[in-house]
Amino acid sequence: MTILLLLLPLLLSFATVHCHCPDFHHETQFTLATLENANTAESILRLHDQVKEPHVKKFGGDTLAYVTPWNNRGYDVVKEFKGKFDYVSPVWYYVERTNEPGDEIFKIIGEHDVDAKWMAEVRGPNTGKIVPRFQFRNWDFNGYQSFASNPEDAHKMVELLMGQVRKHGFDGIVVECGYPTFFPLFINNMAAALHNDNKEFIVVLPPLRSAEQSKILNRDIFASLAQVVDRFSIMTYDYSSHAPHGGPSAPVDWIMDNIEQLTNDENAHQLLVGINLYAMSYQETRMPEAKILSSVLETLDGKELEWDEESEEHWFEDDDGSKVWMPTRKSIEKRVHLAEDYEVGLSLWEVGQGLDYFYELL
Repeated sequence: MTILLLLLPLLLSFATVHCHCPDFHHETQFTLATLENANTAESILRLHDQVKEPHVKKFGGDTLAYVTPWNNRGYDVVKEFKGKFDYVSPVWYYVERTNEPGDEIFKIIGEHDVDAKWMAEVRGPNTGKIVPRFQFRNWDFNGYQSFASNPEDAHKMVELLMGQVRKHGFDGIVVECGYPTFFPLFINNMAAALHNDNKEFIVVLPPLRSAEQSKILNRDIFASLAQVVDRFSIMTYDYSSHAPHGGPSAPVDWIMDNIEQLTNDENAHQLLVGINLYAMSYQETRMPEAKILSSVLETLDGKELEWDEESEEHWFEDDDGSKVWMPTRKSIEKRVHLAEDYEVGLSLWEVGQGLDYFYELL
């Protein structure tokens, strides 16, 4: 534990930014209306809102759809495509740690966003489980250190989150706390409390980018966590967001590396591989900019989309000279097939930013 705490500042920075062999001969059962030239700018503009089977689930694994309060389109998407998403995670909650004398040590922010009517509309007989995300926000090193080693802190956090679960009738929760490896007391107690109420526990994982991370997140650690955690949502996107000239958001070989370094045949289904549904715009004179695809469509007419064979993503040069890397039906389809081959699930960030015909693939 001492070594882990010494590594905590370095490894938390990662959070903010091979024994499982897939069957690559897997035959998918998708009935796609994909045309040979369906990934040109013209075809995207013409076909992006055309959907034939909005409620038929085709993807064999679990799918988690994130929804954000600042992008209301997502609230409608999970209703319009009801039946496609096993889990729906509204990004409603933040957990902050207070240091003021007399205050409660933890503070929940975001309960005002909870929408019971919408929850009822989204739920289905076997899909649409409501699992809101609780993200730890604005914690300093001392706060994390105390939480990692203090059983009382872990107990208080569990009681706080379970209070929200019981009050609003959630089907479980998603917790984003950096590396769960640092917080075994909390993870074990949280899982026990949720499972005692027949609720599900999903934990967000940072993607693997370096050998240093393997010290606190690897196949053995994942297998141990998978004994108590129901699903893991791994953030396999933003791969190039810190590169000066940008690049692909989620290269397929990087996604494969993350799957192979963490899972085995028994627990692969518990990993929900992240797929970005937003574009990234890069220009040397400014910071990288995330763009929802509805805004990308406004300038897409007449552009020549380029397919990067290595990463299996599309990009184009925009009117201002910036390079825009964007998900397309082809790139999404590649990743859905990859997930089927590895028998993992998917987590979508976030559905309000994508194009309607993406969801027909799921």
